[in-house]
Amino acid sequence: MSLNNLTEQMRKELASLYSPELAKRMEELAGIKLYSPENKYNHGVTFIIPSINRPTLQRSIDSLLNQTNPHWNAVIVFDGVEPIKFDDSRIKTIQIEKTGEMGANGHSGLVRNHGIKLADTEWVAFLDDDDSLTENYVEDLLTNPDNQNKDFVVYRMKYENGKVLPVNNILCLGNVGISFAYKNKMDVLFRSNKDGEDYEFLLSLIEKTRNYTVSNKITYNVRH
Repeated sequence: MSLNNLTEQMRKELASLYSPELAKRMEELAGIKLYSPENKYNHGVTFIIPSINRPTLQRSIDSLLNQTNPHWNAVIVFDGVEPIKFDDSRIKTIQIEKTGEMGANGHSGLVRNHGIKLADTEWVAFLDDDDSLTENYVEDLLTNPDNQNKDFVVYRMKYENGKVLPVNNILCLGNVGISFAYKNKMDVLFRSNKDGEDYEFLLSLIEKTRNYTVSNKITYNVRH
């Protein structure tokens, strides 16, 4: 078996046999990373998609399938509705009892939490079932040097009427939406379903770290 194909459990057991110093030397010689809380996540990003099975869901999924970088997964949380299946193995679906209040001003923070708990990638991001992503979202998140040492990245989102948020890189209520991605290690969940739940989530991240960046790139399309 190639050392690069070691399972996470095998890495844990191997790491436990050696002192931290010897384990580090083994990593250098073998070109692998032994288990630690910092490197337990898989490469890539998991998109959390709360859904009431809107007709626009397929458009949202198509925007994932069209990504220029394939290293993404998705967890679709069907909120009180019958789930539908997708052929792509990167897409996982679950069904929960009605939890959100999705509508014109949808509240789905607690719905997203069910998906967040299933994410096993380094990054976690969000996509609503009536929105879409530009094709370079994943590519920029995973390869842009400006992002690699950050704990979260806030991208710009564009509405149908051309409005773009955030304005002037200011993170405040009403000036930011769900167009951000964060490192899974931050271990943050939504606190409630309510107006401003996206901003409240960002505040939870900021309480833990000031190591973030606001990108000038538009990667998220609201209702189109």
